[in-house]
Amino acid sequence: MKNILIISSKKYTKLKTYTELLELLKVMEINYNTVYIEDSDADYGKHLTPETLIVSFGGDGTALKAMKTSWSNDLLFMPLGTGRVGYLVNQSGDIHDVLKSWINEDNEIVKRSAVIQNSEKDLPAFNEVVIIKNSPTRILDVVFKTHDQTVKLRADGIIISTSLGSTAYNYSAGGPIVQNSLESIIITPISPFSKFPRSIVLDSDSKIEITVKKNQNYAIQFDGVVESEVLSDSDNTFEYTLSEKALNIIGTENSPRLDLFLNQILR
Repeated sequence: MKNILIISSKKYTKLKTYTELLELLKVMEINYNTVYIEDSDADYGKHLTPETLIVSFGGDGTALKAMKTSWSNDLLFMPLGTGRVGYLVNQSGDIHDVLKSWINEDNEIVKRSAVIQNSEKDLPAFNEVVIIKNSPTRILDVVFKTHDQTVKLRADGIIISTSLGSTAYNYSAGGPIVQNSLESIIITPISPFSKFPRSIVLDSDSKIEITVKKNQNYAIQFDGVVESEVLSDSDNTFEYTLSEKALNIIGTENSPRLDLFLNQILR
């Protein structure tokens, strides 16, 4: 039986748009459950079946958390916004039509890949992986290798971004905006000291090795969440690729929302 799991934040539950969403689900007689991202002990799994649609209601941070749940469980995903600006979420006025198509199983599906580190599927990054220094007075010595070519880099860090994440940290660090439908990996240095002053955009089949030299203090972030902090007496090498498995999204267009993004940051 089809059902929906809404992933949201408690702060959004008093919004009119949230109330309207729940009323629509009741009118359409669609069963739903809600899990709040503040609840660290929330059991997502008990609400999931093979026919569950994951709906995020909130901003980009909420969407990223919901994306991981959808991707890990091979479930369809629909991102909804709260009326505020967001670049991953929709301000859709035709939710009824999207849900009707979902029930009839004739939705248009947009596919997105994640960045994977060392083939570890537990930590997909749909925006970016960031390797960044922890020490304010030192910069990182990094060796970047792809397609049998090697470049040495000294910088505050390095961003490994998807095209979906090109308007996030990648953009703030001076990287390019890449159309969402282009499956690519974008490599952008953070405040580079020496070579490698520009971003590099690589195709979806590229494998990237990044070696951080020994005796350096740094952290690795996945979609803004610090997952590891490293202080090692030996070199550490990490491999990055795009995931073979895709995140399947409904209710969104396969195009960048450049008008929303640029009008917001340029105003």
